[in-house]
Amino acid sequence: MKTYKTWKQLAEALGVTPNTLTKWKRQNVGKCPTDKNLKQWEQWLAEHKSDGKGSGRIALDGKSYTKQDLIDLKASLTGEQARRERAMANLRELEFRMKSETLVPQSELAETIIKLLTPLRRLLDALPRQVARIANPENPNIAELAIRNSLDERVFGEIEKILKNTDNGI
Repeated sequence: MKTYKTWKQLAEALGVTPNTLTKWKRQNVGKCPTDKNLKQWEQWLAEHKSDGKGSGRIALDGKSYTKQDLIDLKASLTGEQARRERAMANLRELEFRMKSETLVPQSELAETIIKLLTPLRRLLDALPRQVARIANPENPNIAELAIRNSLDERVFGEIEKILKNTDNGI
């Protein structure tokens, strides 16, 4: 027969807290052991549990739940979590489909851009000659050269910078 020196040691041996042991002693005066003998307490616990005493309920936030209530709540929670995961997966799939349907293949995009920009390039190349006579009627060649250089530096130079940055992944 193992007898402990303190109630705390006995509580640890029984697998309960010292507060629980104190509560049992207070609620069961004369029915539970009064000393710190482990064997007597184990016997009393076996009888006490078979008495059917205790409500078998857990109180949380002012509500009382049975073991079956908790099992049902956990099953419901698990079901809802699975439903949420399926909904999130469906949403991601829908977003992916929407994005993939709006994407244009790179080769098709490049072809379209070339078709759009080629006439614009021809118009810009012809612009200096057409505007030169208006800009400087006495010497249209100098005006044409100045306009062409300005276009080359500002417009075409900027386009080249953009293309270089795009090729570098910027």
